[in-house]
This record gives sequence, C-alpha cells and structure tokens, in this order.
Amino acid sequence: MPEEDKANILTPIDRRRRQRTAALVFGLFLALVLAGLATTVLAVNNGRNYQRLVREFGLENYLLPARPPPDLRIGRQKAQPPAGHYPPWLLRAGLERSAVFERALSLSAEERCDRLANERGIEPAFTGGDDEWECLFFEEFGTSAEPASLFVQARGKEPDVVRILRLKLSLLDPPAERSVLDAAIAALQRFGLPMTPETRTYLADKILARTDFTSIVENYRMTFSREMTDARRYNLLIQPDLQTVACGEPPPTPPGRGNTPTYPMPVGCLALRGIPAQPQSAT
Repeated sequence: MPEEDKANILTPIDRRRRQRTAALVFGLFLALVLAGLATTVLAVNNGRNYQRLVREFGLENYLLPARPPPDLRIGRQKAQPPAGHYPPWLLRAGLERSAVFERALSLSAEERCDRLANERGIEPAFTGGDDEWECLFFEEFGTSAEPASLFVQARGKEPDVVRILRLKLSLLDPPAERSVLDAAIAALQRFGLPMTPETRTYLADKILARTDFTSIVENYRMTFSREMTDARRYNLLIQPDLQTVACGEPPPTPPGRGNTPTYPMPVGCLALRGIPAQPQSAT
C-alpha cells in the first residue's frame, strides 16, 4: 500500500477527536448566537429588560450603576408667602380660646352635700362618723304609678375627700326622661367636683345621649352604663384618683429608677390668685 493512502486512513481515536472538535465549534457558535440574542433582548428600550432581570434577582447594588447624587444648589433662601404652599388649617391659630385655671371650691363634706338641695325643696341626707361620711339624695319625677327618679350617693373621708360619686337614673316614665337627665347634670354641677368646662360638657353630652362609656378624664375614672336587668336604669360612677403626695413634699423614688428624683406639682398645690378687677373708665 502506498504511503499516501496510509496517511489518509483515520483511526478511531482520530475520528473521536474530530467529532469532539466539531461539537466544540458548534457549541461555541451556538453560545455566541444565543448570547447575541440575549444581549439584543436585554438591551432594547434602554436596557429596561436588563434592569428588570437584575432587580428580580436582587443584584441592583452590584450590576447596576449607582444613582447620581441629587443636584443640590446651596444658596440664599427666598422668603415665599406660605398661603399658597400650606393648607389653611395649618395656618390657623393654635389656641381656640385662652386656657384659664379655675379655683376649686374649698368645701367640707357636709357643705358639699348640702349643695345637692334643689329648688323643689328636696334636701339631701348627710351622715358622718369614724372619719367616714356619706351623702344621699333622692328625687322623683312624674306622676305615674312607677315614677322616674334620680338617686345620688357620695362617700368619702373627712374632711372633704370624695372617694366615689354614684348617680342612678331610673327612666321609668318616658315623659319625665329629659327632666331626670337634666337633674342629673345639675346635681353634678351643684356637688362641685373640680373639673374643667370641657370635661363637664363631655359628661353632659354622654348623659343626654345615654351613651355607655368608660373614660379616664383628668384625674377621674368615669363609667356610664345601663343595668343588665333593666335597660331603663342607668348608673354613673365617678371615682377620683386621690392625690398621694402632699403639697411641698417630694414623692418617694421607686426602686430601680435613677438617683435623680422627679418632683411633680399637682394643680391642687398651685397658689392661684384672682385677677383684680380693672377700674372702668368714665365715658
């Protein structure tokens, strides 16, 4: 056999080597084509698909360029009229009315109880002893066989500490319901618990609307609810949060707090002085 024919004969190893080379060339060509297609798809619309893919995998901090810093211009501030830039409610005055301290009535327990007497001549009953006192007041309304009524009970310690004030409203006679509600509000006014006008208005609105509520207002815990056995009867319970620190004495520092104590000043310890009346000018 000639030498040239022997050189053209391929061994199995040569065939496998050529097959691997052809497969490798085809794989590289296919990868280049797919990479070109993927690059084209990801680059359209200013790279929107590429950015979406990067954000989908959470790699925006690594594969996306950093955002440019904001273009801040530091210069003199120009005064602009606020009316066109802020809502009207934000420009209104902060206080709707002047805040005024009201001097609480300094009354003994018996004097406070006697104030429950009304213009109909109904007198309360006061009992005291062993440093405890109780005040009772009862009034009926209407002429029906089962009249409506108002019952007031106050208990406390001498000389004038009120522990609990309870009003029981029995709205058994429909024509007399409003009279009972008005009498309850008037009894609260006459008894004279120290309250702000806003608290008195809030309490009166709840009583007139016969709305069940439980609130902590100022230093009072108030509960107004109807009885479970009779929906026509309501109970108002007012429990003052008694002051545990005497005026001028620092409170005991609770354990676990810092070494610097806090000295609260209750409103009842403030010395309030009345404003002298201004002389009227002659006209």
